[in-house]
Amino acid sequence: MNSTTVYTEPVNRIKQRILFDDNLDNVSCLCSNWEEFVIEISEWGIYKLGGVDFDTLTPSDIERLDQFMVEQNGYIKEEVA
Repeated sequence: MNSTTVYTEPVNRIKQRILFDDNLDNVSCLCSNWEEFVIEISEWGIYKLGGVDFDTLTPSDIERLDQFMVEQNGYIKEEVA
């Protein structure tokens, strides 16, 4: 293993990918939990984010992503001119 490699845990990679993509970020603001978010983006053919396959997530990971969705839910973004 490369000693300079930085390991980013799967939940953080997914959260970063959502926050850095306007479309995903907007969808996350409408979903009340991780399951709803996955259903919505699966309609776009997305089954992994940040290189993380959703099927590999543990119950603990999903719990943390549920909390992230709650934090995103209803968040109104201000347009920057």
